[in-house]
Amino acid sequence: SAKAAASPWPGRSFETLRVTPEGEHVLHVELHRPDKRNAMNPPFWREMVECFQDIGQDPSCRAVVISGAGKIFTAGLDLVEMGGELLLVEGEDVARKAWNLRRKIRHYQETFSVLEKCPKPVIAAVHGACVGAGELGMGDRDGVSPGCPQPAQGLLPA
Repeated sequence: SAKAAASPWPGRSFETLRVTPEGEHVLHVELHRPDKRNAMNPPFWREMVECFQDIGQDPSCRAVVISGAGKIFTAGLDLVEMGGELLLVEGEDVARKAWNLRRKIRHYQETFSVLEKCPKPVIAAVHGACVGAGELGMGDRDGVSPGCPQPAQGLLPA
């Protein structure tokens, strides 16, 4: 995992993202866990929301490019760090477990929603593999290998 990377906003740094100016009015947001194939761990979900909220309020930014460091865009969820969190849902009964799972899913959904709500155009520079939750950058791209590993893990994609 990378050390805290600089951001264009004073006092703000991210553990899983690298945010750099790319020209006069464009910001480049790079998923920055190349040693883990940019797998999405708990800090990633929080940082994406914070980052894109900041971008939305940054008057000097007119567009955003999002990419992944290393050989692939992303391997999707970091199952080592997040598998237990998603599969082990707290609750005394089925209804409470379902409610708590719903709450978790809504929390993670905010990461995708913040991209959609961003008032600046967001361009995904997807390369290599784009797996599972990596669909945040999905689109028709030549040379990209999308994947949906959830059924093999006993999970169903939403």
